[in-house]
Amino acid sequence: MNNKKLLEKKDWEYYIFQQNDILELLVTVEKPNPGLDIIHQLNTSEKENYLKMGIQALEDRIKDMKENFSWYKVNSWR
Repeated sequence: MNNKKLLEKKDWEYYIFQQNDILELLVTVEKPNPGLDIIHQLNTSEKENYLKMGIQALEDRIKDMKENFSWYKVNSWR
């Protein structure tokens, strides 16, 4: 049973999910085709900063995920 709770989203940009004490950032990209979901579990520092400052605290991480997607867990849209 998947009990992930959606905390925040900007459609086709990013989604923040919470499952128990874990926060997960999902970023979508259209290229390479057919598109990817890039997934990162926030570390303690990222989680604390996100809870204090909101999505602005994760701007650098989102940029890195889009540029270096092969370093992260990836799900193809195919």
